[in-house]
Amino acid sequence: MGLKGELSGDIGGLTELRSLDLSFNKGLMGPISPQLGDLSKLNILILAGCSFSGNIPDRLGDLSELSFLALNSNNFTGKIPPSLGKLSKLYWLDLADNQLTGPLPVSTSITPGLDLLLKAKHFHFNKNKLSGTIPPKLFSSHMVLIHILFDGNDLSGSIPSTIGLVQTVEVLRFDRNFLTGEVPSNLSNLSNITELNLAHNSLSGPLPDLTSMDNLNYVDLSNNSFDPSKAPIWFSTLSSLTTLVMEFGALEGPLPSKLLTN
Repeated sequence: MGLKGELSGDIGGLTELRSLDLSFNKGLMGPISPQLGDLSKLNILILAGCSFSGNIPDRLGDLSELSFLALNSNNFTGKIPPSLGKLSKLYWLDLADNQLTGPLPVSTSITPGLDLLLKAKHFHFNKNKLSGTIPPKLFSSHMVLIHILFDGNDLSGSIPSTIGLVQTVEVLRFDRNFLTGEVPSNLSNLSNITELNLAHNSLSGPLPDLTSMDNLNYVDLSNNSFDPSKAPIWFSTLSSLTTLVMEFGALEGPLPSKLLTN
């Protein structure tokens, strides 16, 4: 609509509001009002593709009915509020394409965290400046995540083995970070995965065994530090595979003939 200005004033007075979508109004800027936390019946909040800046208010964690939260493609800075972990009904969380910094918050004895979002299907945190390690506590077998997108950040350390517990995952992206160590062997448990991208990190050890990922159609393991090896069997056994990217790796030996005949 070409709206301009700030999201402030008496917005908190709209206490019966259930859906607020102001997305793709580039003229909307400045910080968003903490009074949004007064909209106790709000189910959908979409502020994507605007020019909002400043911190994400802690009070968004008070929106107990919220199921859809999209703040992507703005200029938000600061840390991800741990209070978002209180949004027990949330199934869509998109904070991608901002300037967010700091760690991924998980719960403690006194604070909530993202690991409590057991109904969430979408974790979109890509294209930020998030740093620190990926906490093992972030993932559990109780989660129903479909999309886990952490690409394009400054995350370091290893990929936690707990990622293998989230067997609902279909898209997993950790590419373009500073991750190190070996890929967890239980990643092979993710039999529903269709897209796996671990490119442009410093991952080491053996190439991951993806043999059981029957639905995998896109995989990118390029620009890492995996051990030199021949082409793994799964190169030519994954019947759904349409895209395979292994640039700047350590593959050696002959190219499997089946790779070109399937």
